[in-house]
Amino acid sequence: MIGLIASVSLACNAAALFSQVAAATGGAAWNRAGEITATGQLTSSGLHGVTELRDDLRDGSYARRSSLAVKGSEAEVYDGQTVWARDISGGVHPYDSWYPRARAVTEAFLTRRGYFDPHSGAAIECAGVGGSGAPDELVRVAPRGGIPAVVAVNTRTHLIDSIAIRTPISTDVTTFADYRQTGALVLPFSISTASLFEPQNGDRVEITRYAVSDRVDAADFQKPQPVDNAKMLGGARATTVPIELEGRQLFVWASIDGHEPMPFILDSGGHAILDGVAAKALGLRGTGGGVSGGAGAGTIALQYTRVAGVRIGNAELLDQPFLVIPYPYAFYERGRKVPLAGILGLEWFERYATRIDYAGKRLTLTPLSSFRYRGRGAPVPIHFQEDMPLARATADGSAGDFGIDTGNAGILILYGDFLQRTGLLAKYGHGYAVHGAGTGGSNSGELQTLAGFEIGGHDIPKLPADFTQMKTGSFSSWTEAGDLGLSVLSRFTPTFDYANQTLYLEPLAHPLVIARNRSGIGFTKNGPDVIDVVAVRPNSAASALGIAAGDQILAVNGIGARDLSAADFVAIVTGRPGTMLSLTLRHGTATREVKLVLPK
Repeated sequence: MIGLIASVSLACNAAALFSQVAAATGGAAWNRAGEITATGQLTSSGLHGVTELRDDLRDGSYARRSSLAVKGSEAEVYDGQTVWARDISGGVHPYDSWYPRARAVTEAFLTRRGYFDPHSGAAIECAGVGGSGAPDELVRVAPRGGIPAVVAVNTRTHLIDSIAIRTPISTDVTTFADYRQTGALVLPFSISTASLFEPQNGDRVEITRYAVSDRVDAADFQKPQPVDNAKMLGGARATTVPIELEGRQLFVWASIDGHEPMPFILDSGGHAILDGVAAKALGLRGTGGGVSGGAGAGTIALQYTRVAGVRIGNAELLDQPFLVIPYPYAFYERGRKVPLAGILGLEWFERYATRIDYAGKRLTLTPLSSFRYRGRGAPVPIHFQEDMPLARATADGSAGDFGIDTGNAGILILYGDFLQRTGLLAKYGHGYAVHGAGTGGSNSGELQTLAGFEIGGHDIPKLPADFTQMKTGSFSSWTEAGDLGLSVLSRFTPTFDYANQTLYLEPLAHPLVIARNRSGIGFTKNGPDVIDVVAVRPNSAASALGIAAGDQILAVNGIGARDLSAADFVAIVTGRPGTMLSLTLRHGTATREVKLVLPK
């Protein structure tokens, strides 16, 4: 295991270390090997299944395929040019933004054991010591165009103990153990991989069989095929359904296994998720035990379940896995309405061209196999780091990759590394504190107004932005510039076409007005009976009345909080200037009435 990196060992010689590794694991036999296939038992997130791992020792192509009970099958294949992912829904898309392309260079180098070649051209240098017992020498390996990896070499056995690679928000560490003689090679029979941010989601593979061939079968490293599990009912060529913005969040209604339609967030950065309350109402039980991260600073527990079908209008996906996440009350509450059921995302965008008509409150899904765009929208290329589509855009003239996030109900978010690198943080200084929430908990930043933002040739002046410097969660990414959602997308009618990796943006003649919160109250609803004040903007209408974080709103204009959702309160505090609100507040045991007038 990689421990704390200490000073570089004076006796360390990186080239000699890898020469010793080669000698200990097969020597000249590596030159004769073409493809290695490993099959074994996989344990992940409390689930059990099987896996197959294939390495092309000639060019570094690789294929990782697995199948777990309930969760289902997935695959990641690098064909020598592109990394392809088939996710658990059965859909396929590439990992082709700059980071996965750079990481693929490193993974290919490691797969073909490029460190055995002293003339590989990679930058290889000793980086310290780590481990326990017999210490590991840590060697930093950086292939040209790749992401640096740290390889831990056991100084007693001359075997590789672990490899660590930095990810956008964490570090992936793969450990190797139980090395055994396999023909002419010595190979690990126990392989574990985990992220330092989400160690509970780690994979443990116990190899049961290796096969080593002197030839490579190119078919083993081809792009995986999608599962044929999407259909249109009644011969429909497309389907159009109503959508709603509740509390600025984009909702669509979907039916699970023939039940009455339930509201879901339509999230281009998300996956099929059921809230625990909705899963129980549908009679579905979760299995396994992992965690999920997201826009929050931490993680939240998750399990898996499967449904026979999910239907939006006349579009249906069959035999689908869902994550089951016990979100807090604030996530699913809708006052007296049917609670929010969860999230729908990637699995729909992978199969259907998705047109979001914010102005007309309509969603149109068209099978990608028959879709041809005929509008006048500007084509914006999209790429994927993982499952969120990314597009190039500029903030005050500084370009970067921005997540195109239909699940972001707020303002543009700029990430800390991008802010530091471009000088935007120093340029704008301090702003008002803003708070939000996402999967994994809360997030925070400072409110600023960008001089300009551009995407697809469209300039947006004076755009409010959240300058965040989160250290954990998806907003801490160093590989992306930020995340754009409703405040940008609602100016257009966007169409997502994953088959052609294009986002079409049709400008609205009269963009949707996203009214600001005029009250100055930052709030959430953590239970049915009160609206919790979590922050108050300085010099706002609320601060002038002495409203403070920790206060609880019991009633608004005589209507009890139990009869109001957080979305209802959003509509109230974004009302017309001059509107008077009568608030019943509680602080500790004291209760008072205040009159708040919404300013311009």
